[in-house]
Amino acid sequence: MTPDELRSAQKLTMANPERLRLLARLLTHPEGRSTAEDLARSAAEDLAAVADVEHDLDALVAVGLVAVVGPMPSSTALYRVSSRGIARFGTAALAAPRFPDEPALDVRDHDALLDRLVDTLAGTFAANANAGTVDRLVRECYAALGRQVRSSEHLPALTAWLATDRLAAMTEVTHGSPRDVLFVCVHNTGRSQIAAAVTRRLAGDRIRVRTAGTRPVSEPDTMTETVLARRGLDGLIEFPRELTDDIVRSSGVIVTMGCGDACPVFPGRRYLDWPLDDPAGRPIEDVERIVDDITARVRALVAEIDATDDAVEDAVEAEAGDVAGLLVPMTAEVGRFDAAEPRGWLPRLARRPWTVVTSALGARGQRKAR
Repeated sequence: MTPDELRSAQKLTMANPERLRLLARLLTHPEGRSTAEDLARSAAEDLAAVADVEHDLDALVAVGLVAVVGPMPSSTALYRVSSRGIARFGTAALAAPRFPDEPALDVRDHDALLDRLVDTLAGTFAANANAGTVDRLVRECYAALGRQVRSSEHLPALTAWLATDRLAAMTEVTHGSPRDVLFVCVHNTGRSQIAAAVTRRLAGDRIRVRTAGTRPVSEPDTMTETVLARRGLDGLIEFPRELTDDIVRSSGVIVTMGCGDACPVFPGRRYLDWPLDDPAGRPIEDVERIVDDITARVRALVAEIDATDDAVEDAVEAEAGDVAGLLVPMTAEVGRFDAAEPRGWLPRLARRPWTVVTSALGARGQRKAR
């Protein structure tokens, strides 16, 4: 399919307003990716509509506007908006009515689009952030991207993506989980994007991935996209973004690639530095080699994170079993065990003294609630 044919197919696919609304819901999802069932539920649709949502998502994947996260094939697919989807249809998706009787907005009226975005995100994050906080962050993201992006046409959609992710980072209950990984390089167009794409494909929803640059540029590197496209990974990169304290604070593992000491340091985090060549301006053979190198490093990191978490879980389960006998409810008057006592280590763990739990888990074992 030629580029012109692809653009025509994308326009035809997005002529359905339901798909615009679906793209908007996916764009503002706090996890950055979602299942079809979750997207149907967020639209207050019944489970019978899940098949329709899956059909629409598959249509968006076929034209490169949405990407599948995780290994393929998978019994439960995870979807995320591709950077191409955000740039080409993200603003139109935000302008589309969110529910019947709501008017469509003019894609050129950025103030109205931002007001709608604030309203959407204030509802999504109501439990952790008030409307004023959401409004300030949305305006801050819009202003920062305005200094970085060449065309203002994409600003509302990029603002929605960036503000949603930053709000998620700021309001997460567990910070510093080893399953929250941040890849940082200088321009956030090459090395960090490659690492993120590979991690998203290998780990799926087991690891939350973010990227950032100390001096981000306006768009992803073309040669890097070409090499990743050959491997079916180009839809898993994201628009370059500036490194901010909130995404560092929310990450448990920070991998730096050529950005020196520019990354802020927070206690309790694991910092890795990968000495890698910058793919920018290099011939495709060099970029292929860099992608192979990063892929091998990511495989090792994912395996290590999985093994560490498994070891922590085994330790917690073993200690829970050792202490459980001391905590089994007993009726002192009759000296008998409670027959209704729940079985398994998790119910027992929930009733244990917190000091015992934390000693078993340790700082690195705090797992993110999913």
